[in-house]
Amino acid sequence: MKETIYDVAVIGAGPAGTQAAVSASHQMKHVLVLHSGKVSFSRGRAYWSKSVEIEDAPVFPGIVGPQFAKALMKWMESRPVVDFQFGTETRKTGIEIRDGMVTNLTRRPGASPPLFELEASTTPLKKNVPLQLERFRARTVVIASGFDDKWPDIEFQADAERLYKQYATVFRYAGNRKGWHVCIRCDGHLHVNEHLALLGVGDAIYEAALGAQDFTEKITILTNGRPHGLSPPVLRQVAERKIRIIESKIKRHIGEKTNLLGFEMVDGTELYFHGFLVDEGLIPNTKFLEGWDYQTDAEGLIVTNEDMQLLDSRGAPIPGLFAAGDIVSGQRNLIATAFALGQEAGLSASDSLRKWHYPEE
Repeated sequence: MKETIYDVAVIGAGPAGTQAAVSASHQMKHVLVLHSGKVSFSRGRAYWSKSVEIEDAPVFPGIVGPQFAKALMKWMESRPVVDFQFGTETRKTGIEIRDGMVTNLTRRPGASPPLFELEASTTPLKKNVPLQLERFRARTVVIASGFDDKWPDIEFQADAERLYKQYATVFRYAGNRKGWHVCIRCDGHLHVNEHLALLGVGDAIYEAALGAQDFTEKITILTNGRPHGLSPPVLRQVAERKIRIIESKIKRHIGEKTNLLGFEMVDGTELYFHGFLVDEGLIPNTKFLEGWDYQTDAEGLIVTNEDMQLLDSRGAPIPGLFAAGDIVSGQRNLIATAFALGQEAGLSASDSLRKWHYPEE
């Protein structure tokens, strides 16, 4: 059989990846989307809004996380792969969706234009079962793999194998109206004039407090047994704003069904709040880029140019390699932003495949 070489391969099926795929297919490109959800059990931020209606998505208002994920998939499925005639040549356009967690991305040496090979695990991960790997080839790649939020070590099961099992109790309360939130801009409006608990350390958690002031003046910072790590100027402002800091270790959640009510501390005291936000940092989903020379910021997020193209250490764009969504440095982690970045990346990847461009002077 003739080897399939896709015009655009998209890694990730969240709002950024979906928009990139749809935009590229709209430019008559043959698109592959590798969706890791069923393989790795990892879920993006939008999914964890599982019972809170998403109100800032431009085309899917009033929808909750799992429904949003299904709607994105349905959108891509509405553009199946078909043949079309272009002059005397038969081409393909549309989107092919495959379950696959990308484990390695390489570029075929000497290929001009670039030709990428994506190695992906295509079956659910199981204990003591070797990965079942498939390889796909594409002329361009859009990385829309996002990141995983780090979760607090409350009721942590160290012997568990997967993140979602390690923090099963935390996830039980994630994405509920009365539960863990990860985005104060997205969910702060649920707790107007209510008492918010923000879990984290360092000046980063104060960034969440700055956002929380739009909704309430009742704010407490929890460090879960660690020094607060706030810088002197921030600490002075914390005192001025009468924000309480509690450095005691949390022993367990106090909840009712999926509603999180508060915590039992190691000293036996109990603390109760109306809302909870965690900011323990993030884990970029970019292990498959090991060995590549590309720029990242301090958190490991990808630095791109205005065309969403990755840059090497010298600042030169890497041919054929683009990024979109939460994985991109310097962008707001919001659904509307992800759509916009996905569209730009999908169009830029498509444009790079044109046979002729503006003449160079």
